[in-house]
Amino acid sequence: MDMVEKASGDREALELWSALQLKIPDLFRDLDIVPALLHGDLWSGNVAEDASGPVIFDPASFYGHSEYELAIAGMFGGFSGSFYAAYHSRVPRAPGFEKRLQLYQLFHYLNHWNHFGSGYRGSSLSIMKKLCR
Repeated sequence: MDMVEKASGDREALELWSALQLKIPDLFRDLDIVPALLHGDLWSGNVAEDASGPVIFDPASFYGHSEYELAIAGMFGGFSGSFYAAYHSRVPRAPGFEKRLQLYQLFHYLNHWNHFGSGYRGSSLSIMKKLCR
């Protein structure tokens, strides 16, 4: 958010971010997070298939919360219902999943706003408003 602030000085975004920071701990209360190795940039543009099966590329790998992995996928078209069903059969949704997914998406929208411009402002503000309710 610091970089967005320096580049745009967007007062509404700063006010929403200040309010959201107070709510973030509640999104993780009573949640047992076991770090997992993540691709880090898993979306349909970084997935293909060849004769031997699926191929994923362009990783930004790190160890983190498994829910983070799905955030950017949902921003750019997502995957098929069968992908999500298979994923959640192995990694079940914990209570509060939808809100945490939005928080993780916010990271990507803010990052894109910083790198690619204000076209991502609306999505960033929308998520912050939803999470502040």
